[in-house]
Amino acid sequence: MNIQVERQENHTARVTVALEAERFEAAKQRAARKLSNRLNVPGFRKGKAPYRVIVNYVGEAAIIEEAVDLLGEEVYKETLPETGVTPYGPGSLDEVQMEKPTDVPTLVYSIPLQPEVDLGEYRSIRRDFNVPSVEDKMVDRAMRVYQEQNALIEESTRPAELGNRVTLDIHSFYVEAHENVEHEHADGEEHDHEHDHDGHDHGHGEHFIYENDFQTILNDDYEPMAGFNAQIVGLSVGDKKEFELTFPADDEIEEDRGKTVKFEVTVKKIETFTAPPLNDELAARVTAEEEKPLTLLELRMRTRKDMEEMNERRYRSQYASEVLEQIVENATIHYPEMVVTEEIERTIERFDQQLRQQSRLTVQDYLTITKSKLEDLYAQFRPGAVRTVERALTMRELLLREGVTVSAEEVDEAIEKIVSSYPEENRATIRPLFDRPEMRESILDDLLTDKLMERIALIGRGEAPELTEAPIADTAGSAASTDAESAPASETSTESSSGDDNA
Repeated sequence: MNIQVERQENHTARVTVALEAERFEAAKQRAARKLSNRLNVPGFRKGKAPYRVIVNYVGEAAIIEEAVDLLGEEVYKETLPETGVTPYGPGSLDEVQMEKPTDVPTLVYSIPLQPEVDLGEYRSIRRDFNVPSVEDKMVDRAMRVYQEQNALIEESTRPAELGNRVTLDIHSFYVEAHENVEHEHADGEEHDHEHDHDGHDHGHGEHFIYENDFQTILNDDYEPMAGFNAQIVGLSVGDKKEFELTFPADDEIEEDRGKTVKFEVTVKKIETFTAPPLNDELAARVTAEEEKPLTLLELRMRTRKDMEEMNERRYRSQYASEVLEQIVENATIHYPEMVVTEEIERTIERFDQQLRQQSRLTVQDYLTITKSKLEDLYAQFRPGAVRTVERALTMRELLLREGVTVSAEEVDEAIEKIVSSYPEENRATIRPLFDRPEMRESILDDLLTDKLMERIALIGRGEAPELTEAPIADTAGSAASTDAESAPASETSTESSSGDDNA
């Protein structure tokens, strides 16, 4: 066979295979026998009609089509090792070139190639590292939480007032996105969710907060968005209200600055509560189960220390993510479209599960309600999928370049730490669950990701250790995977026989 290979701009290989005449003729004979087994040819038993009769009965074109179907996969498998390409996933037979029915066909395959990442001078990236301090007002707020947790709560029939706790159903979304969307969805990124001003997780995508039985206290500590509480004051149980609020131009979350959010709110419960005084008695009540109850001053000092530790962990995580984003931005990344398509499909699957859990609707219901098509959903999720893919591919390359590994002993230690967090009477039942390969693999991924993010933070600060060894092989685990490893063949794809399907 004559084989030609061309690398395409979309990170695929175009492989052209010119068949030998003898092989094609043999395939036509096989095709005729196969058709004969399916046809009722007058005067012949099934499978016994000769070639010339089958040709006259179904036509030369049908024989050729069947022969190409027979040859497509077997020629691909024979050809692949000779192409010199490393496939990402299954190839496809895209074209059959024949000028005349009497010609021997040329088969043209498209093969998605393994992603390639050039990190460039990633170790020269630097960012300032300044952990924000814990201010007194933040500690004050934490102390008020202790009061609220020990407050006397009574249900109220009066309209909502400042200081009340209210239970709401909230559906809110960014007006700039889609004003008529009725259900929350994921933004396509599994690892980079931001938080709104009250700690509620939301992606900077279409929706802001979508939650039933959302509880909030109508004071400055708990306002999800500036002006929100003022909209709720005066409403009674059962009232519904729609309103819009706009983030200020200097909002602490840069992506939200100037954006408008539309809220649809239903009041389900209004409660008043009487908070106990903030004194040593309250501190003793909060720490009653400890070996030695604390005074108010001791509780405040410990609370500050806990907040400082949490604040530093959160900042380190954010810092590492920012450095990683800069590495991704500076990297040169090539990958076939199949990688993004697979990520979009996984995002749609998660979206479907989310809809079913929250509202018992499906993706198809969502498309009907929003009067959109599946193609629209693909387009909507694509930017997030691209970010997820490029981030994951960069992380995988960093794992290899930096030689980050996790030992079996470290996995065992992590498992024991998790198991020990359960009550002692439950540990014997829980421990065997972590012997399952998928559980160990999940923990390995988490440990690898944690180690890698720590290394990335050190790179940004200029404190990363020197690399003294050659990059390791890709045997550290599947952390930072895009899940493209399990690339399924489409109905029109030709299966790869290389066995190399890692993304």
